[in-house]
Amino acid sequence: MIKRTLAIIGLLAVFGLGFWAASLFFRQQAEKEIRSQSTVLLEKVSKVRKLVTVEGHFSELYDEANIRNFTVYMPFPSTWRFSKQAILHVTGKVLVGYDMEKISITVDSLQRRIIIGNLPEPRILSIDHEVEYKNLEESFFNSFTPEDYTRINKNAKAVLRKKAQESRLIDEARKEGNQMLDVMRFMIESAGWEMVVENGGIEAPVDSLLRN
Repeated sequence: MIKRTLAIIGLLAVFGLGFWAASLFFRQQAEKEIRSQSTVLLEKVSKVRKLVTVEGHFSELYDEANIRNFTVYMPFPSTWRFSKQAILHVTGKVLVGYDMEKISITVDSLQRRIIIGNLPEPRILSIDHEVEYKNLEESFFNSFTPEDYTRINKNAKAVLRKKAQESRLIDEARKEGNQMLDVMRFMIESAGWEMVVENGGIEAPVDSLLRN
C-alpha cells in the first residue's frame, strides 16, 4: 500500500514537473515571438514620372580604417594608437534615365505640330545596394558603434555612385533616350504631324538632339 502511494505521488510529481517545464517553454516561445514582431508604417505616397533607360551592376571591395590616439602625460608623455578597420564587399544596381517631372508637351492642332519642352538630361535615378561585411577588427578603446555602421553604409553607397558617374552609363542612357525620341518622331510624322523640341524658349529640330 505504501509503495503504491509513493508511486502515485512520484507520478504526480513527474507529471507536475513536466507540466511546469512545458508551460515555461511555451511562455518563452511566446515571448520570443512577441519580441520579433515589427510594425511597418506607410509614411508617404508620391507620384513618380521617371524613365529608366539603362542599368548598371557594380561590385566593389571597400576598406575603411580609423585610428584613435590616446596620450597620457604622467609620469611622462606616452601615446597609444587604437585602430579599427572594416572590409566590405559592396554590390549594387544603378538605374540611370530621365526625370520626366518637368517635361511639357504642347499640341498645336492648327499647324499639326507637337512641341516637347524641358527635356531633361540623363542622371542617376536610384542606387540599390547591399553590404556584406568581410572583416571587422576593433580595439578596446576604439570599437564600432551603430553610428559607424550607418556611416559606412552611406559611404559604400557613395562609392557606387562615384563609380557609376565615372562609367559610361550616362552616355549610354543618353543614346537610349535619343533612340526613343527618334521612335516618337517616326510615329508622329507617320501620322502627318511634325515633332518639335523646345529648349529655353527656342524651338529646334529633333535632329539636333539626335546628333548628341
